[in-house]
Formats: sequence, C-alpha cells, structure tokens
Amino acid sequence: MGAQHEYFVADRDELAQLDLAKSPVSQLPAERAAELPGVDPTVVLLSLVEVLTTVDFDTLLASTSDELVFDGGDDGPWVTPVDRATVVAIQGADGDPELEWEDAVAQWGELVGEELNDPDAEALLEITDELRRLAGEVAGERRLYCWTN
Repeated sequence: MGAQHEYFVADRDELAQLDLAKSPVSQLPAERAAELPGVDPTVVLLSLVEVLTTVDFDTLLASTSDELVFDGGDDGPWVTPVDRATVVAIQGADGDPELEWEDAVAQWGELVGEELNDPDAEALLEITDELRRLAGEVAGERRLYCWTN
C-alpha cells in the first residue's frame, strides 16, 4: 500500500495543538483539510506547479525545502510545509477560461498518471479542485502542510 497524504491549512498555534501522530483530517474543520491519496508533496504536487508555471521541474525541486515540521521516525508520519511559491501557483490557477484549466489538468495527468493510478479526467479535476480550495484558505499566518504516513 502506498503512502497516505493529507493536506491541511493551519497557523502556528493550531499546528502546535494538533496531534500530528494522527490524521489532521480527523482534527480540523473539513474546509481546511483533505485526504489526497497519491498526491505526494514532491513529485506529484511539483509536477502540477510545473504545468501551471512552466518552470522546469528540476528548478522547482531545487528551490523547495526539506523542512520537517513533525518527524514520526522511520515509520512516520511526517509533516512538511508546502512551499509558498507552490501555494501561490495553485492560488493563481483560477480556471478561467475553463477549457485552459482542463488542458492544464490533462497535462498534469500525463505527467503523474502512474503515481495516481491513472485516474480519469474527472478524478484529476476533483484533486485539483481540492488543492485550489485548500490553497485559497492560506492567508495571514496560515500555511498549507502535507501529512504523510
């Protein structure tokens, strides 16, 4: 079985109050957390940013941090902050006009289809809609995080 990925939005105080050994989806309001199986914060998420920004994947990878907010040891879970540039790229993906957004999602699907078990176009749109929704919750002191187990 592959790793489980959950994305969530929290500020420092909320982050400190969470039991990060447990699923954040079970601890936060639904509008600020989502299970996104297969959407790892490196290969899959940065591939989406590559499509949205046309910045080369290797350049994106080199500019990301390896920072861990929570380290559950060899067996996990682990929590990493999602780079602000990644959040900004997703926030800027407003999907207007709709055809262009669908084209971007299709390109992303071609890059990461295997990692996501070859989802159909509707499933890819659902994943990107969740990411866009969560990125929209990032403001002020709130950041987007990925919990992996």
